[in-house]
Amino acid sequence: MSRRRIRPAAPFSSARLIDVDDLPIGLIDVELSAPPTELVGDTAAFLLRPEQGRPGAVLKVARGPLRAAELRTQRRVLAELAIHPRLDDEWRELLPRILAFDERTNATVSVESYRPGMDLAEVLARHPNRVEELTAGALSAIAPLHRRTATFVVVDNVCLLRRWVIEPLAGLTDLCRRLDPRLVPEVGRLGTMLRQALVGWCTPVSWTHGDYIPGNVRVAGVQGPVTGIVDWGGARPGQPALIDEYLMILTASCQVERADLGTVVAERLRAGGLLDRERNALRAARGRPDADIGDGRRIDERIDERVGILLTWLHHAVDLWRKCATHPNHQTWWATNVAPVLDAVAAQHGFDGSNARGGAGRGTASGAPTTASPLVEDAAPAQGNQADD
Repeated sequence: MSRRRIRPAAPFSSARLIDVDDLPIGLIDVELSAPPTELVGDTAAFLLRPEQGRPGAVLKVARGPLRAAELRTQRRVLAELAIHPRLDDEWRELLPRILAFDERTNATVSVESYRPGMDLAEVLARHPNRVEELTAGALSAIAPLHRRTATFVVVDNVCLLRRWVIEPLAGLTDLCRRLDPRLVPEVGRLGTMLRQALVGWCTPVSWTHGDYIPGNVRVAGVQGPVTGIVDWGGARPGQPALIDEYLMILTASCQVERADLGTVVAERLRAGGLLDRERNALRAARGRPDADIGDGRRIDERIDERVGILLTWLHHAVDLWRKCATHPNHQTWWATNVAPVLDAVAAQHGFDGSNARGGAGRGTASGAPTTASPLVEDAAPAQGNQADD
């Protein structure tokens, strides 16, 4: 039995993949007998293969209520996507299928089909100079989910703002009070910036993966193509599609730059938006004509890249904290993933959210030079069904 440890998709994750040539019947019990490495639980993954031949399935053993809930969510999401009327069989081939599922007293066990290839994270580590085309390929792979399940909303009510901004900000504020109270005012400033920028925004909402990072994408090699999209425990309908896109872009850059997410996000905010290679990957993936929606109207809304970056970072940071809040190294996580972004927000003194869409799309800083942030079209719209809340 050979063993290799995957770089965690989130700080302090103990997820690991074990290549098992002949899985002993008692291996699950051995795994369950070991204490979890973090108080919120962990997930161990075992690659199952016959004595001769290719891997056929992945066994996941989740301990703790949070990890168990993620496996249950993945099972439900994959079942819904499998019968979604607007998703075709060719795209669904990228998804794992749940082969078996069992809830035990001390663990939740799931067996899913194996998606061939290698992690995009591994390919980026070996070929960092190919990050633009590899990122574009990953964005193109998720695009059919966004387009085919899309509907359009105008952010003109408190319900959407509560779900997208107010509730995540409440979690971030609580976190800030515990770890760095001096930055609480910057959380409030961030909330003002996002609310001003998003009110009146017309955007596609759709099913999203929720944790679309290189470690959750399988590829055949450096030339592609994408062969699988895994770990759907964070997927939800009715979410802004750009969160999946920006998260892939930012986390791919974290890997090739060998930098923490907070550092990358802060640098992009100070620079006024995405790097050229990041913007090129996004545009390449979206490079198809807009499709009609319902009565034939077309959506031409654009959004300041800094708004997309901040909204994506906010959702990802709060989600990661929910997963690792009890870990003893949370101060390090805060210092590398959260504090640099709030410091960058403070340094810019915000930007004029009313100009974050349409028009010039330029940020205006108080007491600092004005920074122009390019406008990026929202996720390519397509004829879609009504997204669920």
